[in-house]
Parts: sequence; C-alpha cells; structure tokens
Amino acid sequence: MLTRILALIRKEIRHILRDLRSLGIVFVLPVIMVVLFGYALNMDVRHIPLGIVDHDRTPESRALVEALCVSEYFDGVRFPDRTGEVEALFKNRVIKAAVVIPKGYSGDRLSPHPRDVQVLIDGSDPTIGNAVDNYTNAVFVSVQSTFRSVRVPSPPVDVRPQFLYNQDLRGSHFIIPGLVAVILMMVCALLTSITIAREKETGTMDVLLVSPVRPLEIIVGKVIPYIGLAFLDAAFILMFAKIVFDIPVRGNLMLLVGLTVPFIYCALGIGLFISSFASTQQVAMMAALVSTILPSVILSGFIFPIFSMPAPIRALTHIIPAKYYIVIIRGILLKSSSFSVLRDETLFLCVLGTVFVIIATMRFRTRVKQ
Repeated sequence: MLTRILALIRKEIRHILRDLRSLGIVFVLPVIMVVLFGYALNMDVRHIPLGIVDHDRTPESRALVEALCVSEYFDGVRFPDRTGEVEALFKNRVIKAAVVIPKGYSGDRLSPHPRDVQVLIDGSDPTIGNAVDNYTNAVFVSVQSTFRSVRVPSPPVDVRPQFLYNQDLRGSHFIIPGLVAVILMMVCALLTSITIAREKETGTMDVLLVSPVRPLEIIVGKVIPYIGLAFLDAAFILMFAKIVFDIPVRGNLMLLVGLTVPFIYCALGIGLFISSFASTQQVAMMAALVSTILPSVILSGFIFPIFSMPAPIRALTHIIPAKYYIVIIRGILLKSSSFSVLRDETLFLCVLGTVFVIIATMRFRTRVKQ
C-alpha cells in the first residue's frame, strides 16, 4: 500500500513541477493579492478632503483651523467664505466633510456652555462618515484641553482608552492574517479540484482505473503533495507580509503550523469533493472559485464583522472553514492565543475536512462507466 501511495505522490509532484500555471497560482497570485489587499483595502481612512468656514476669525478659531489642517487625517483643505458654498463643494465631490466655526466661538468657548462647532459630513460613505466624526471629535478635545480656562469645569471622568494587540490600529495587521486564510482556501481547493478532473480530461484516468490501487490510495497520493505545497505557500505569504507590512508574530509559530494542518486538510477535502463531480478542469476551476473565494471573503469575518450580520447569515457562516482559521491565525499572530482557546475551531476543521474526504472517496469510481 505504501509503495503504491509513494508512486502516486511522485507522479503528482511531476505534474505540479511541469505545470507552470499551477506554480504561478501558488506563488505569484498570493503576492499580488497581499500587495493589493494590504495597500488598497485599508481600514485606516486618511487624507479626507475637508472644507473649513471660519466666521469667528480670532486666534482661538485659527488655532482650531491649524489643528485640523496639520492632522494627517485631513487633506486638500478648502476655505469657502460662506456656509452656502459648502453644499456646492459636497455636490461636486470636492470635499467629504466641512467644519463651520460660528462667530463668537472664542468668547463662548470659555463659558461653562461653549457654543457648538458645526460638522457637516457626507454620509454616502458610512466608513468615511464615521471616521470624520471620530477624527474631528479628537481634534476638538485636544484644542479644548490646550485652551482650558479655570472657569470651565473639568470633566467628571478622564477617559484614557488603551488599545490592545494592535496598538497602532493598523489595518494591514487585521487584513493580512485573514488574507492568508482566503489565499490558502482558494489555492488548495483550486489545485485539488482540477487534479482528478485533469485525469478524466486527459484520459490518464483509465490507467489509474486498471492499476492495482484503491480509491483511498489515489486520494491520499494526490492530497499529500498539495499539503506540502500549501505549507510552502503559507510560509511564503507570511514571510512576504512580515517583510512588506511588518505583521507581528506574538504567538507560537509551531502552534500556528500545527493548527494550519486541519485547515489545509479541510480545503483539500473541498477541492477533492468538487473534482469528484466535475468532468472537466474548467468546470472544476469555476466551481472552486465560486465556492471558496466569495464565502471566504464575505462570510468569514475577513472584512465584515459576523456579529453585525442578520441571524440567518450568521447561521450560514458556521459552515465556512475560513471563518475558523481566521480566528486561529489572528489569535496566534496578534494575541498569542493558546491551543485551549482555539480548540473548538480546530476540531470543527478536522470534522468538516473528514466529511469532504469521505464523500470524495465514495464518489470516486474505480471502474469506467459503461
């Protein structure tokens, strides 16, 4: 049995080395995705175009204007003379937010009940809208503390938030670990989905069918090379992300390696499951892309928080393997989580992978259909 499996492994390795397109998918595509997602899909909203209308024109109001202008969050600041001009700037997409400082700001600011500063925000993009709200509040608090008067009572609570695990709130530290899960799911399922379909399409399946090998041996012989290839791909992605985006590694790398095995096993099982139904490589490839990329990006917590989804969608996320591996890799890299914390996610991946492998083995035919 071992001899037959080793022969199948050598055969599959030769297929992989001769197929430059597959190697390109494994190593080139992840680099492109890491660069694009790491830089383009950034949760840190900066350089927001801002308009400022200063009706007060006093040293205090100019201090507020300067604080807004020097902030790294706002860029391309415009200074319309009248409040009525702000609406035209919004409609022409010149600005995304505007700050209107009322006349008398400097005097009222020192009273126990200071006059409000108006902030107008383009709410067509909720992400930018929330960011503007938070950024402007932070600037106002900073300026108010600088000019605080003895006549202004101190706030009853001094709030000093402390961010854990990702102190700089860098979006890449959130995106890249999840992207590893998406890439591994896509690559593993894609490559294994076409492995049996390729045998059917090229006619070499007939040779396997007349050879003295069992269905389980064929499955194992085809899966093992892709397990090694997936580990190389995962290590390559993490090293590239560490060099380019300085992704932190706070947990145990050996634990990450060990818990990556069930996820790769599950992804390969899904690929084999798809290949057992597909008759051509093109069908297998399309089925793998649709069934892995879309669920892994949308329903895994990779970008959108699962707890904010409707209840039926949250129930659907329980069968998405990437959801559990994203918890594992983010927990180990960012929070230094232990196995006891990640045990349930690991167990689910093992069970789901076994289900897919069993179904693929049962679907595999050892004889040609007449």
